[in-house]
Amino acid sequence: MNKLKKLSTLALALFISMASMASMTAEAKNDKTIEKARMAVENASPDDWKTYAKSAKMLIGKKSSMTEAKQWIEKSISIRETSSNLEIFGDYYAANNVPRKASEYYIKSMKKMREENPGCNVSEIQAKVIATSKMK
Repeated sequence: MNKLKKLSTLALALFISMASMASMTAEAKNDKTIEKARMAVENASPDDWKTYAKSAKMLIGKKSSMTEAKQWIEKSISIRETSSNLEIFGDYYAANNVPRKASEYYIKSMKKMREENPGCNVSEIQAKVIATSKMK
């Protein structure tokens, strides 16, 4: 019985240790993503809307440093409004559970996409609009 207790305690300690290490690894990876995005923005030229958009998308995907992500996507749009960065702004609002704003930017993105390419397929963005309409 005593051996069983020791074995159970050891197994529990090992499990906790492994879970802690996995969490630390995820945090470290997240930190690297944030630093990579920050470095890209720091090295971007003033008219490089793509780098601001791509960096914002990275942070939004990780749901990290959302204030920076918003600043960067706003900067991207101020440089050049495209269907891509409008969609990313919709993603930002969706990630922050603001469905009306998310839908607004997704719809703007679809309109811009159709201006850029009248025969384009907007079904991916339409799916995002539908998903945001189901958010509470």
